Amino acid sequence: MLNGILLSLVPWMQVSGSRALLLTVTPMNFIIAIGIGMGLHFIFLAWNAIMTRSLSLIFGDKTSVFGKKENTRAIIIVASQKTLPVMVAIVGQLGGALGQVGLLVIPCVFAHINQIIIDSYIGNLWLQEDKRVPYGKERLT
Repeated sequence: MLNGILLSLVPWMQVSGSRALLLTVTPMNFIIAIGIGMGLHFIFLAWNAIMTRSLSLIFGDKTSVFGKKENTRAIIIVASQKTLPVMVAIVGQLGGALGQVGLLVIPCVFAHINQIIIDSYIGNLWLQEDKRVPYGKERLT
């Protein structure tokens, strides 16, 4: 819990430093940035789903590590997520080349929250599917 609290302070400090600039940004720009972040996450999810399926076919379909449903799902979700501390570190290393650091962190925070919501929804869909289809008789997805 302490780790989560300390990690959440990093973006907060970045945003606090550019409060005046933050007030000049229109809400539509934030909505567009959030939409782009969500779109990028969906692209990552689709790419990783295709790649895990391809690796499964290459390495023996259902008998490979990539063919197991649990492994495939874990790979898709974990490989698609980009964590907030990594995003903040990258924005910080840009040194203001793309704009005020505190302002650039805000879409990162929203993208991270959206990733959690989207992936929770996907996980719930998979859980519901598992309840409907008995283990060992899953659909080809």
